[in-house]
Amino acid sequence: MSIVKRWAVTYTKHLKQKRKVYQDGVLELCGSGKKVLLYDDCEKLIDSKYLKNDEVVECGRTVTLEAHLVDIGVLEESRAPLADINVTGVRSTERHGAGSQKEWNALYTTQITQKAKKFHDGFLQLSVCGSYMDQVTLLNEEGVVLGSKYVKSSEFIKTGKTFELLNYLVEIFELRIVEGSKTNPEI
Repeated sequence: MSIVKRWAVTYTKHLKQKRKVYQDGVLELCGSGKKVLLYDDCEKLIDSKYLKNDEVVECGRTVTLEAHLVDIGVLEESRAPLADINVTGVRSTERHGAGSQKEWNALYTTQITQKAKKFHDGFLQLSVCGSYMDQVTLLNEEGVVLGSKYVKSSEFIKTGKTFELLNYLVEIFELRIVEGSKTNPEI
């Protein structure tokens, strides 16, 4: 059984459209370093490709597969390939302890298109995953995850901004102090 490298990625099947809809997934580079496999967030294989000699898979790059455009995020731990693992149930692909984290108090709604919106209290977490990608997670008051997505580090998540997640419109308020973090509240 060979060891593979895994990256958290966002991918889209909209190769030629101006407005692309991205989804979370995982990209695996097989032990030979020549074949990449794209899995959706349920770890179902959806695309694969043999790499050319000049193609490199690393954080921050974009890879074009036959039917998908893939933005590569953070390298996850190396492990046995998904195809070689017999799994029952759903496994979490979340990484913990990858980098710094910030939290904001936020109001969120699912009524994106209505004029009169009903907002709920929650908070937004920003996990710095690498030099190119960050993960934004929306949680309700009880800490239940409502949604998340990877964003490029150049996208600004800060107080006073409005942010869109799939099915949620989020208004970002003051920065929260996370226990055990050295977050500068002035940012």
